[in-house]
Amino acid sequence: MFTLRMQWKVVLAALMAMAALVVPGPVVAEAPDGSIAAAREQPLGSTVTVVGVATSFTGAFFPNDNGFAIQEKKVGIYILDSLDADIEVGQVVRVTGTLTNSFGQVLSVDPTSIEVLGEKNVPPPHPVKTVEVSEETEGRLVRIMGTIVSDIEDDPPFGFKFAVDDGTGPTFVFVNAGTGIDVSGLEQGQRVVIQGFSAQFLDEYEVDPVFPEDIRILPVP
Repeated sequence: MFTLRMQWKVVLAALMAMAALVVPGPVVAEAPDGSIAAAREQPLGSTVTVVGVATSFTGAFFPNDNGFAIQEKKVGIYILDSLDADIEVGQVVRVTGTLTNSFGQVLSVDPTSIEVLGEKNVPPPHPVKTVEVSEETEGRLVRIMGTIVSDIEDDPPFGFKFAVDDGTGPTFVFVNAGTGIDVSGLEQGQRVVIQGFSAQFLDEYEVDPVFPEDIRILPVP
């Protein structure tokens, strides 16, 4: 009887040891390669790889820099430099670089490599209230509608700035010189629809249009 018990103890110990070997440990989540959303969660200074469709072209925000913006579904990010690539809106690109801040506070990638992968439809601008242009929308295309509630301020050599309010609170619109958009027809009191890149400069959030058609003056009712 003693021998039988000892044999069972040996067998039980062996089974427990085998079970310990196959029990999975804690799963460590890894950011998917190319995910803009995952890259935005990394600390500044991290090396990231992001893939997205270009929502602005090389130099649209010149003379601030010679970069462009990309978006993946509902999440976007800014690329600080084109590295001599002539990126066009609608191109799908893979960018590797260092996560940093630009334009005061916009989360961006300072690139070390850029590869064009193909072409894709640009995500439609997300309609938001003027007061909702914020950290939550930063990096993606948005669309606002409201009244111009300030003068059109010339900020050479960078571009023009004015405020738009739909009644929920004003947000700024900045028309960068690199877009070539003519603002001579804009004035305080006009009703407008504006779409563009949701950005931030210092402590102010703004919408940066890319093409002339991104600014529409609504008819007087």
